[in-house]
Amino acid sequence: MDAGQRISHVVDHSYKAGWIVLAYLISVTGCWTTLELLHRRTSARGYYNWYLLLAAAIVMGGVGIWCMHFIGNLAIVMDVGQSDLQIQYSAGYTVGSFLLPISVLALAFYLFSTSDSVSVLGTIIGGFLTGVAVCGMHYMSQIGLANYAISYSIAYVFGSAIIAIFTSIVALGIFFYMTATWTDSWWKRGLCASLMAVSVSGMHWVSTAGCTYRLTRLELTGNGALGGLSRQATTIVIICLSAGCCISLVALALLGQRSRKLSADRAQQVVLACAFYDMDGKLMVTPEGLLPSRKITDSYAERSFDKVFNVNHPVFCWIFRASRCWPSVSDLLPTLRTHLLSNGPSFSFSDNQSSGAAANDDQFSIMFKELFCVAASDLSALVQVPLESIGVLSGNIMQTGTLKRSTKWKQLQNATKSNELEKAERGQSCTVIGRGQLLFLVRRLNRYESTHLQAVGHRFASVPNVVDFLAQSMEITREELLPRLENMRDNSEKEHFLEPGVHLACFALRPVFQNGFDILVRRDFSYLLPSIQISSSKLEHWQTQIIQQMNNWSASTCCEWLQDRSVFVNRQELEFACQIFDAITSLATKINRSFFQDARLVARPLRAPAASFSDGNAEQEALVIAFRIITDAYQESSLNDNFEFAPSKFFLIQHHTYHNCLDNDIFARRIHREFAALAEDCDDYGFASRVNTRHTTNRYQNPCLDSRRRTYRSSLPARGGRWSAWRRSMGRRPLDDAAPNNSEKNFSSPCAKHILGGIHVSNKVQIDVKEIGSLEDNSTGLELLNMGSSTEASVDVEAPSFADELMIITTDERRRQRSPQRSGLHG
Repeated sequence: MDAGQRISHVVDHSYKAGWIVLAYLISVTGCWTTLELLHRRTSARGYYNWYLLLAAAIVMGGVGIWCMHFIGNLAIVMDVGQSDLQIQYSAGYTVGSFLLPISVLALAFYLFSTSDSVSVLGTIIGGFLTGVAVCGMHYMSQIGLANYAISYSIAYVFGSAIIAIFTSIVALGIFFYMTATWTDSWWKRGLCASLMAVSVSGMHWVSTAGCTYRLTRLELTGNGALGGLSRQATTIVIICLSAGCCISLVALALLGQRSRKLSADRAQQVVLACAFYDMDGKLMVTPEGLLPSRKITDSYAERSFDKVFNVNHPVFCWIFRASRCWPSVSDLLPTLRTHLLSNGPSFSFSDNQSSGAAANDDQFSIMFKELFCVAASDLSALVQVPLESIGVLSGNIMQTGTLKRSTKWKQLQNATKSNELEKAERGQSCTVIGRGQLLFLVRRLNRYESTHLQAVGHRFASVPNVVDFLAQSMEITREELLPRLENMRDNSEKEHFLEPGVHLACFALRPVFQNGFDILVRRDFSYLLPSIQISSSKLEHWQTQIIQQMNNWSASTCCEWLQDRSVFVNRQELEFACQIFDAITSLATKINRSFFQDARLVARPLRAPAASFSDGNAEQEALVIAFRIITDAYQESSLNDNFEFAPSKFFLIQHHTYHNCLDNDIFARRIHREFAALAEDCDDYGFASRVNTRHTTNRYQNPCLDSRRRTYRSSLPARGGRWSAWRRSMGRRPLDDAAPNNSEKNFSSPCAKHILGGIHVSNKVQIDVKEIGSLEDNSTGLELLNMGSSTEASVDVEAPSFADELMIITTDERRRQRSPQRSGLHG
């Protein structure tokens, strides 16, 4: 029977296995690329996420379904392969079958949640719509056959629909669940893509198996047509789409590999990362599960083990405080960038450089400060938040790159370990050597900020879900990273201060060989001393007298005296004595060490920041009465689950950096003074000026510089507040003694002058103007006091905190005790 006689008759068909396999592989490619795009979605908002959503719908609908369908139809051989009997397509229906699944899939993917909780209802509806998209595309394309009328078996139609819908629900449900729990590794996404391809291919072939093809007309345009294209041209279009999908898949894989490689490289460098937490305590990460980060430098050039870069290092203390003054730092960024660009190559260090060949420590310290500020600015641009909102530096320095070491590095570590005992005998501290260091900028975000960051391409995940990814990228263990991330999360919520009232604290110091003291602090909040609240109200005069009687008594002597009822004259005093006794015993129980019994009481109440002060309310205050002691040097670092010994210098620094602390304004002005000479040698755009001001005889007669200086001074924050009324300058501060290499002293050195190109001297004098009461209110009766107004001038310096005062009292007492002994030895 010739072709013309077969019109209105059923034409038999057969299949080619090669095309069937190729169609399935094309579907797998499209589905896998779709899942990779969906894997990078972070929110339902933002252009970034809408782009990924539409791209995923186009790839899935255009390649995973549409291309698979037409490649699969090439496997259908009508009759014995006679060319004029092969399947032909209508252009209109074919284009419609391409657009239909894309539209439905965009809605389906939108319904799937991108949060940590996957909605069961959303998963069912999304999977159902995906199955509908597969079925709709198939039957629309089949209706558009130009030369055949198809009859379907109802059983096969329902069977194919069930396969498409059920398999889509399962595949996408598993994928989005694994994405939400951060367990969707690349091979798991590949398995989900294979299952989705089964949904598409299974539906197609089950439906095709129940079809009968009845010829309605012969070839219209010769060799079949698709919108004017030949059958071969249709195949070329499909191959091009599939090839583009393959290229996209490879590009995504390379992008992920590049991120992992970059992360591995940064594990060997000094890196600044941001640890942002939302209101639910979830950590912000990239779509790959990594922390946004920027390199500061390849390594910190340590000249000896006595100057290991840790939280006690003067440079770390500087950058810790600078992170509380970002508005002041942002003004200097153009100048810092230009200075680094012109001087950076000369500060490239390597391990084999001798100390004489390298730049001196003071110069590199200044450069490191600049590198830190620039890295923070680059990180804020990466995260797309202002520098002022990038967060504050955490007191954690993570040693990274400790798991994977080369043979040479292992040999170096073994040599270091063999000399640890010798170093301890010489008084040097032994440190854990890693190939890199990671600093964290920590911040707690509000709802609006977290929503914005999700919209621009970041994700939020619970810490346990991403800690394995982060530990692997940092080349450290999970057990080392998890508690630090959780500790930063707890500290990011708010600053914890003492409650208003009277507190009994323990100020315990442990000597460290050639490195000052460590101090006993709380494990959860390293800036708080072990303490017990005695009362929530202020001390009255008679209560202060009772406490003063125990001044410089040991804890055991205080307890014996407080238990003597004959000492107290009335019931009120006896109740207060019981409160103090209970506080001492409770504090001794919490510390659980014998040295506390020998601790001496500092009976003078010291004012500390209270919880109400962090909110700008200074009406209430916290008073601290402390037991002081210097323990032996062999006291273990980890006292118990609640307390540990931490570096004392960093502890003291933290008491000058809390929120609303006046010292932050003072340090901001100090930053400007430190880099003032560099700023004056640069023009308004941050580039170095050609005029050498180093040899100018009178620099302040330059009207341009003087105008700039007046503008700069007027923009600085002013010192003020109720605390300035009681904070008094005390001759010397422990921070000054403990930090001979601080930023101001570094700047005043000849090397610092040379690198910055000049000297800038600035003092701020605070003038407090107050009205004097009337003569009748003066108890002195001196007529000269009634002069209307008076002024009080004070130099703009940081007043000592209560921790500074305790440090001075404790160390001075130890010094006085040792002076007679030394005098006796000399005698």
